[in-house]
Amino acid sequence: MFEEKNSSFHSAVSWVFFAMEANASCIRRTVAERLSEKDSVLLVERFLSGLRQPTSLRLAKRFSAKTDTLTSYSYFHTPERIPLVMPLLTSLNRKRLVSEINELLGHPPTVVCYDSPTQYHVVGRFQEKVSVYVAVDDLTVTLTGHPIKGEIEAEKKLLSKVDLVVCVSKPLADAIHERIPNRRRVPVHILPNGYNARIFDPGLAWPEPKDLKTLPRPRLLVAGHISDRIDWEGIREASCMRPEWTWVFVGPHDPGVQEKIYDILGSRGFWHSPIPLQEVPAWIQNCDVCAVPYRLNRFTLASSPLKAIEYLAMGSPILSTRIPALQPYGDVVHWVDEGCGKSYAVGLDKALEEKADSIRMKARCMAVGNDSWARKAETFRAMVLNA
Repeated sequence: MFEEKNSSFHSAVSWVFFAMEANASCIRRTVAERLSEKDSVLLVERFLSGLRQPTSLRLAKRFSAKTDTLTSYSYFHTPERIPLVMPLLTSLNRKRLVSEINELLGHPPTVVCYDSPTQYHVVGRFQEKVSVYVAVDDLTVTLTGHPIKGEIEAEKKLLSKVDLVVCVSKPLADAIHERIPNRRRVPVHILPNGYNARIFDPGLAWPEPKDLKTLPRPRLLVAGHISDRIDWEGIREASCMRPEWTWVFVGPHDPGVQEKIYDILGSRGFWHSPIPLQEVPAWIQNCDVCAVPYRLNRFTLASSPLKAIEYLAMGSPILSTRIPALQPYGDVVHWVDEGCGKSYAVGLDKALEEKADSIRMKARCMAVGNDSWARKAETFRAMVLNA
């Protein structure tokens, strides 16, 4: 039944991408979608809890064809934390996952891309020709850089099985190299994040979002996950030195963050819930400066902040702490020091001065000229298939 509905999976190259709960800008999702323009791709997007959604057991309810060559699939997960039968239920979940993906494809995939250390137990069970670990963050630590119990051990098990790794930064590549067990020669490639050139077009005039109209200028935009990875102390000092600025935060937030924004910034702080990717350019264009104000820890130093690349693609002036993955962009970024409000104040002044400078705007756009997801997908495809 599923072979007939998914006959596109019989092309020369077929991919399975684990992209569990990945947002629209995540490399696992965006690269998968671009590869589907040439190859067959099955995107494993989320799991459905058998406890909360027991009626979703039937496979026919959990997959859909987004295009002729891109299919999304949700994995039905039986709750495992039941005394005495936990090992049995864990085994059942793994077998169901492998069986259903094989049924959907109708044949072994060419490549399977894994996104979590905990998936080590299914590597190779799809009979794939190439297994890839796509690491977009250091998943062994929290956002604040503290170790997560058991994650390094799980990642080492994954690295003992996969054929290659694609990660987003050199610090992350270095950390992964150290975790490869038994001196295995596993290629570790670096592919930083990119941007969707079909959406982030600085040549268009984007209307001002209604939620921005009441906020006084100058406005500084911080988009993405608002959490304790943010340099709140630097922002506190900067707001005292430049109280005329409105700080605009857009995206999902951790508990207590809204209260923190109000405590630090008062009426000059504004938080908005996550918005669709297609609306992000309007927020960028209608703010005066954008920022990546990260604390520097094991998590952030290994990251590749994709919002920074989207800001630059729109030609927006940008402030950032010294994240290694952003260093190649050089002086198109106004670098600030963690916890140093004075450096923020100087950066804000310079960024605002150059906002209307068309030459500087062009330089920012050119800095990310090779970072579109279309180019990244081609590079990713070559890295993997050459393996």
